[in-house]
Amino acid sequence: MNKNKFILSIGTGMLLVNGAFANHTDDNVKPFDISTIEYIEEEMEIDLGFDTAEYLPEGFDPYKMYVDLNAITFITEEVELNDLSEFLPEGFDAYAAPTDVQSINFIDENDDFEINFNTKKHLPEGFDPYIK
Repeated sequence: MNKNKFILSIGTGMLLVNGAFANHTDDNVKPFDISTIEYIEEEMEIDLGFDTAEYLPEGFDPYKMYVDLNAITFITEEVELNDLSEFLPEGFDAYAAPTDVQSINFIDENDDFEINFNTKKHLPEGFDPYIK
């Protein structure tokens, strides 16, 4: 029993001494500037399995500007969006917060699916899924 108390006392003392020196900071250490780290990015070579030069026109220069994008004139229309109520459901309130989890409508793009065959051929005669 004394051996266990002695080992426990030594362990506790070491933890206390370690904790006491944990707050000691060295005054000679300069603050670390993260912008001094050099980031080396490895350049990856991608092999497509064929020579892309065979599929480009003769004399193709990827750095030559073939179309002057500044020559294209863009038409800007000013649209006034004053009354959008005709496009919204009745009683729509954009600032209404959901009151419970059941009032949150989650729309999943996988919810809409189309069955490419007539299911009525495979259901019993007079089947009604809404009958309780």
